[in-house]
Amino acid sequence: MNSILVPLDTSEAAAKAIEPAMELAEALDSSLLLLAVSDVVVTNAMRPVMESERITVEQALKSYLGQHASSLGGRGIGIEALVLEASDPAAAIIDTAEDRGVAMIVMCSHGRSGAARWLLGSTADRVVRSSRVPVHLIPVR
Repeated sequence: MNSILVPLDTSEAAAKAIEPAMELAEALDSSLLLLAVSDVVVTNAMRPVMESERITVEQALKSYLGQHASSLGGRGIGIEALVLEASDPAAAIIDTAEDRGVAMIVMCSHGRSGAARWLLGSTADRVVRSSRVPVHLIPVR
């Protein structure tokens, strides 16, 4: 079976998708593709780390994904990490899934509702509605 795409945005909520994705990968004899999309929200979240370490967003995201990949490394599943720069994270996730021919996308919703969801939009919602690849959405609540 192909790989499972796990989009991560450096939040604790998004990281909650890693373990369920890993369990699926183990059960399906698949691999994981950890994806971080550098956009304005991620860049702002990573700013304190970048300033303290004097590194770029891309370097910070590669380090972030590398930490997750190394913590999962002993489980016998292939893990690849990919950092992309894009203004539209949902489109980048969908395009990556299709370009890489992944079997599925596993991601968490952030649980925003009401005005926050309207203002910020929902990347997970857009991925679910637009992806031709199956999406396993894990609620954070």
